[in-house]
Amino acid sequence: MKRGEFIVKGVLLACSGACVMSACSSGDDSSPAPNPPGNGGPATVAVSLSNLVEVGDQISSNGVLFFRIGEGNTSADFVATESVCPHQGGQLVWQEDQGYIECQLHFARYEDDGDVIRGPQGVSGNTRDLRVYSTSISGNTITATIG
Repeated sequence: MKRGEFIVKGVLLACSGACVMSACSSGDDSSPAPNPPGNGGPATVAVSLSNLVEVGDQISSNGVLFFRIGEGNTSADFVATESVCPHQGGQLVWQEDQGYIECQLHFARYEDDGDVIRGPQGVSGNTRDLRVYSTSISGNTITATIG
C-alpha cells in the first residue's frame, strides 16, 4: 500500500463514523454493521427500501451513500457509493436536480458512476473517483457489496 493510500484510508476510517453520524439523511441509520470480509463472505451494507421511496431519496449507512435514480425496484434504479469525500472526508450528498454527487465540505462533484466532474473548490489538493458498489435487492432490502 502506498503512503497516500494509507493516509486516505485512515482518514476515511476515522471520519466515516463521525461524518455519517453527523450528516443529515432522509432516514434512520440504524442498519447493522457490515459483514466483515473473511467471516462468511464479502462486506455488505444493507438498508430498507422504505428509506428510498422517491427518485432522489438518499440515505447514508455505515460508510455507504445509497440513492434512488429510477422509479423501479431493480438494482439499476439505485446507486451505492462511498459516503465521504476522498479529498478530506466531507459528507457526500446526491443532488438529484443537478444529477451529481457533491461534497458538502469543498464542493467537489462526481457523476453517479463515481467519475470526478469537478475537484475541491477554494482549497489545495485534488480528489479521486468515488468507489461505486454493486447492489442487490431482496424483499424490502437493498444491499451494497463493499469488499
